[in-house]
Amino acid sequence: MTSNVDTGARIPGPVGSPVLGQALELRRDMLRTLDDGFERFGDVVSYRLGPAALRRQVIAVHHPDAVKQVLTEREVFGRRTRSLEVLTELFGRNLVTTDGEAWTRQRRTLQPLFTPRHVLEYAGVMREEAHDFLTRGSVTAGEVVDLVPLTENYALRVLGRTIIRDELVMTDVIGAFNTLVPLIGKVVRERSMKAWKIPLRVPTRETRQFMEVRAQLYGLIRQILVRRSQRTDTPAEPDLLDRLREARDPETGAALTPREVADQALIMLVAGHTTTSNALTFTLYLLGRDPELQEAVAEAARADGLAPADDLVVAAIKEAMRMYPSAYAIGRRTRTATQLHGFPVPAGTNVLISPWVTHRHPAYWERPDVYDPSRFIGPSDRPRYAYLPFGGGPRNCIGEHFAMLEATVLLRTLLREFTITSESADLPVSQLISLRPTGAVPVRFTPRKARG
Repeated sequence: MTSNVDTGARIPGPVGSPVLGQALELRRDMLRTLDDGFERFGDVVSYRLGPAALRRQVIAVHHPDAVKQVLTEREVFGRRTRSLEVLTELFGRNLVTTDGEAWTRQRRTLQPLFTPRHVLEYAGVMREEAHDFLTRGSVTAGEVVDLVPLTENYALRVLGRTIIRDELVMTDVIGAFNTLVPLIGKVVRERSMKAWKIPLRVPTRETRQFMEVRAQLYGLIRQILVRRSQRTDTPAEPDLLDRLREARDPETGAALTPREVADQALIMLVAGHTTTSNALTFTLYLLGRDPELQEAVAEAARADGLAPADDLVVAAIKEAMRMYPSAYAIGRRTRTATQLHGFPVPAGTNVLISPWVTHRHPAYWERPDVYDPSRFIGPSDRPRYAYLPFGGGPRNCIGEHFAMLEATVLLRTLLREFTITSESADLPVSQLISLRPTGAVPVRFTPRKARG
């Protein structure tokens, strides 16, 4: 793809219908629409939404240089998009939904809890849950099982034990989340894609369902907090909820408010488990289609200890997240007029980054539709923002180290004991809050023969 450099040029893009522009196409299948726009128009594409008199513009950027600009120039590219407003309505004001000084204060306060050194403290819990994953009936040798609930339960149990350390509450939370997660994606997508956002106080079918999901989410958090307040024992090690309460802003010494603790715990449960479970599901599915590659990854998994950063097990997960990034689209809105990859962009313009597209950019990824973990072994000259499964810039996901360690531990444990065979040729995906499989992902686990 060649870049446009004429600063007076109009950004190219599809015309769409006279009434709705590209609105229906983006709503029905955003990824297909963005792929098509990239193929036809290049690294910067303009999409027009709505009738001419009310038309809005969304600019999609795919080149790593443009992606870097959007994610790092915070004074130009703000985050107050429609999607973020909806997430704030649902999840409150946490590290994902806040901006400005409130976000800076929360990030300073929480960052020490998620350094690689602190995350390693949870490796023992992850290993125990990975072992239990094999022994408590999750994996049935020789039978076809659905990967989705298996990986979701593992991720939720790890988070449950690290955040709340209460087996009874954890069991209730897992059961509720298995029902709630698809509903969360549905209500957020529906509300984000509406031409006009109806106030929540207006009792429509959409707003009632949205409010019901929100009530259930905060009901779960209240249940956790009440149980914690009634606990009389003193655990040997503080859990993440304890650490959230004890955390202090290193500059001011201020603690999080009780509402902030609840909001942070909620978003960690929702966002934390979906990222890991999706990465594991896609990785196992892809390895299950390539027995030779799977054997190479299994051989690496037999090494003692945790995998180093350039290990093939880690590379298998990274490559799955390249092909199926959980955060498949990231929105921003220009605060001021600017230049973006050679084009003028007015203030108030919605800008869209799609890791799904950038992760397939042929200038940086040879055979981008092929699953090839070797891309992540050894040094690479790819730009930093050619790969961004955890975002980038100052708002890079704080839970990246936790999620990668959690996924690596289970994958190593599984591949030591079983071979995985994918039973479906295709893997349809749903474009909700995160990219997740549509329906079941059937696989067969076969015990490995003992190595003599």
